[in-house]
Order: sequence, then structure tokens, then C-alpha cells
Amino acid sequence: MQKAKKWAVLIVLSILVATSLPAGARSSRATRARENLPPSSVSGRPSDFRAPTSDFSLYSIGPEELSAASALLMDGDTGAILFARNHRERRPPASTTKIMTALLILEEGRLDDKVVITERATGVGGTGLGLKRGQRIRLRDLLWAILLRSANDAALAAAEHVGGTEERFVARMNSKAISLGMEGTHFTNPHGLDHPEHYSTAYDLALLARQAQRNPTFARMVQTREVRLEIETGRNGRGVKRRLLRTHNRLLGQFFGADGVKTGYTERAGRCLVASATRGEHQLIAVLLNDSYRWTEAAVLLEYGFDLLGGRAPSLRVFGGGSGDTQKSEGG
Repeated sequence: MQKAKKWAVLIVLSILVATSLPAGARSSRATRARENLPPSSVSGRPSDFRAPTSDFSLYSIGPEELSAASALLMDGDTGAILFARNHRERRPPASTTKIMTALLILEEGRLDDKVVITERATGVGGTGLGLKRGQRIRLRDLLWAILLRSANDAALAAAEHVGGTEERFVARMNSKAISLGMEGTHFTNPHGLDHPEHYSTAYDLALLARQAQRNPTFARMVQTREVRLEIETGRNGRGVKRRLLRTHNRLLGQFFGADGVKTGYTERAGRCLVASATRGEHQLIAVLLNDSYRWTEAAVLLEYGFDLLGGRAPSLRVFGGGSGDTQKSEGG
């Protein structure tokens, strides 16, 4: 009887040890991919689904179980669509708008220019740098603030400087969208705050991100995790205000190969994300619109794509545990 009990205990311990080794039983690439990824769960599941207790347990899911209202996965090299859901449905893009704003600044602006902040730029709502009228800041630093801080006042100030007026800059945004084949897109502002006539699609945003990532300066900036900038204050810019900015992109440094691109949030748009990652010769772009679990589902889609391009049997996977995304301070 004593011997039987000892065997039973040994069997139970063996099972517990086996199930507590997530890294050793999986490929090293999958382990690196989820290393330190903030835990999230995915909504839209059958009623009998139970979230795993481990933060980084892997569970297979089907495409229909993604919670994003619109989703797209694109091969950044060829433009091929690897996964899509409602990818041509028009939706408010929030601050993913700033991808276009940044691209135009890089193509038409002079980054060493000093921009004088106008009263109009200080009045825009949402997340910002807290710029004041008359302050001076280099266009380059405004661009950093647009891409990392998602600062709406920086976006408007840069648009006014490059375009002459906000209206002229927005007209260029729409012309650029047409030239890129973004047929489901129309912009009314450079920051992404909600407006009935301001919309885009997951497909169009993937096209835009693919084009923007070809610009070396843009590509470098969107994979930067923090930067310091200077704002000249006081009469004749004699005072200097220094700011440390950190990216809103949680995938950077936490998902293997992540190298961009832009987050977005408004109440109407929900949580949005255009994400990119590169492994070897392949770069993938994932777009998720109105998705409370955007970080998890971006990782799911990107892993799916790399499996597909690597010749492995693809399966959509989700990192379990935790709760949805509650981050709100993202600008437009």
C-alpha cells in the first residue's frame, strides 16, 4: 500500500513538472517571440473557453476567434495578403493616421527647420506635448513626438509648417493616399481625432505602412523605444525645455523581430495598431482596428505569417492570461 502511494505521488509530480516547462518543449523562435510580452486574452470565444492560468501558454485558435473588427496581415516584401477580415471596411483610424503625416513630413519637409508653435496648434485636443504659442522646436523633434508620443499638437504644428496651413497639408495627405491606391481612405486632419469624414481601412493602412517603411528615417524612428528632444521657450528661445519620450508600441523589445509601426485610440475608433516585424528576409505588416486585445492578436498574426512564409504548417495562436488593453493616452 505504501509503495502504491509513493508511485502515485511520483506520477503526479512528473505531470506537474512536464506541464511547467513551456520553453523547452517548444521551438526557440516561439519562445523568443513571446518573451516578456504583456499578457492578454482574446475575446469572442465559445462560452466554454477558459483562459489559461499561465501568462504565456499557447492555445490554437481559428481566424474567426480574433476580436479585431478589421484585421489584415500583409507580406511587406511582396504585398501579398496572408490573412484578412473586413479588411476593406471603412473605419476611423485614430492615430494610425500619423503614419501618413510622418511620411509627408519626411518627403516634403526639412527636418532641421525650427517650427514656431501657433495658437491653433496649442488648441488641439487629446494627447500632446503641451506646446505653447511662440515656442520653437525642430521639425525633426516634432516628428519624434508624432511617432513615439502620438502628440496631436506636434502633428498639427508640423502640418502647418510643411503645408502652409492644415488644410493644404490634409489635401496632400489625400493626394498621397490616392497615389498609393488607398481607395477606402479619406483624411480630414493630420492627427486622427474623430471626424465623420475621416476614415481608412485595414488594407489601406497596410499599403501605407509598407510605403512608409521603405523610408530609412521613418523605419529607424518607428523602431526606437525612447528619445530626448528640446523645446525652445522664452523670448528669443533662450530657455530650453527637455523632454524624454517613450514609444507606445509594446511589441518593441518584447516580440522577436518587431520594428514598428504605430498605435491609435479614440472612443469611436477603439484600440488600433499597425505593427511590423522582420525576421531574416521577411517583413510582415499586421493591422488591427477596434481591437481591445491588439498586442496579443498582433503577435498571433505575425507568428502565423512567419510560420507560413517559413514553410511550416501555420496555426493562429494566442498568448493566454491577463486582461484586455486599457491604455488610453495615445493621442488620436
